[in-house]
Amino acid sequence: MFTNLIGKLRRSKHEQESNENNHIDSPPIASDRNIPLTVPGDRVASRRNDLLTTQTAEASSAVSAPTTSKPIKEQELRFYQGGVRKKYQPFVKWIGRVGFIAKGIVYGCIGVLTITNVTGAWTPNGSEGNESPQGAFLLLGGIPSVGRSILIVMAVGLVLYIIWRMWEAITGQGSDATFGKKKNFFRYRLSPFVSGLVYAAYAYYVIQMIFKTEEEQQALASSNTFPASWTKSTLGKAGIGILGVAFLIAFVTQIINAATGNFIKDLKTSEPGTNKYFAFTLHLMGRIGFGGRAALFCTMSGFFWDSLAEANESGDKNMVAAAIGKLANSGGGRFFMVVLGVSLVIYALFAVLNAYFKYFPTPPPTRHEYYTHNVIDPEDSEISSSSDSVSANNDVQPAKENAPSTATEVKEAYEQKSPWYHRFTRSSGTKELDPEKQ
Repeated sequence: MFTNLIGKLRRSKHEQESNENNHIDSPPIASDRNIPLTVPGDRVASRRNDLLTTQTAEASSAVSAPTTSKPIKEQELRFYQGGVRKKYQPFVKWIGRVGFIAKGIVYGCIGVLTITNVTGAWTPNGSEGNESPQGAFLLLGGIPSVGRSILIVMAVGLVLYIIWRMWEAITGQGSDATFGKKKNFFRYRLSPFVSGLVYAAYAYYVIQMIFKTEEEQQALASSNTFPASWTKSTLGKAGIGILGVAFLIAFVTQIINAATGNFIKDLKTSEPGTNKYFAFTLHLMGRIGFGGRAALFCTMSGFFWDSLAEANESGDKNMVAAAIGKLANSGGGRFFMVVLGVSLVIYALFAVLNAYFKYFPTPPPTRHEYYTHNVIDPEDSEISSSSDSVSANNDVQPAKENAPSTATEVKEAYEQKSPWYHRFTRSSGTKELDPEKQ
């Protein structure tokens, strides 16, 4: 009897110790919504397969990383994922810089031609009154002695800009872990792809101009009967309506840039220690410039909608110039043309300055890479993985002098020390997304 009682007590004690050990050692259970478990140290990305990383409770508190998709190691990324490989980044930087200079020259010429249309000043090669990219190339090609050489340089610059935009579209440069798949697709893949197609048409036109006489160049710069010729059929009218909607969407996107200043996150002026007066000037130029582009696209949209009501022909001008030229019929319209021309010249200066102050390749707005969830420092194009910084032994890597060396230090530098960056990441930087809604 006593033997049986002692055996039961021993078995009961053994089962109790086993339950306690299982309670301590068992891993946490992942939730159905894949909410990441917070761990000490830097941000650690959660896995979609519900494998969660845990750390001891003795370390400091932490912040969980966004959960848009399963993190991928950088070496495992395919060519169309995760932006640009480090070995290609210097190449991307230089083609982007040259491309932005060419883009700035085009917009500067359009602005000058818009102003000269109001003042009645003469411009070479029949470019007067042709306030369009084609008119800009006429103006450049008509410069005595060096016009054709300038067109060759412009063709090279535009081709490089096309390469940069298409590279953006293919690799998804700028895709952010706090954005959904749809937003990343439209903003960092579709938008640069459409822009690349537009500038491909400009580059094709410039290359044609190089081998033609002045008379042939002027004939090439006209849109003839377009868009009036499209109004004769139902399909043509539908095409004009689509163009009207497309330019209206472009107008809205440019207005958003001008109002919110979200382009600032892609500039080096968002770095800690930037001179606030110079940064303010550059940011103001960007806002005015994007506002000028918005006005240009709004004018184009109105021109196409007006073409559905009456037969608007471009004649010996380009359709862009025909749209702007309709404003010259009234005093208020001419005043608007002057404002438009000045704002486009300011945008041209801003685009040229982007060759130095813009990050190449484009970094994620909140600095969280989409596929790896790494926190990046766009200044030196070095990726600091928050998961790597939390090692098994909690080793602390030595920091560079006066430079952030870990993911947390990079994030804190931008959020606490930058006079501009934190304004645009205060809400989005801590946003956590539900993977089921992606």
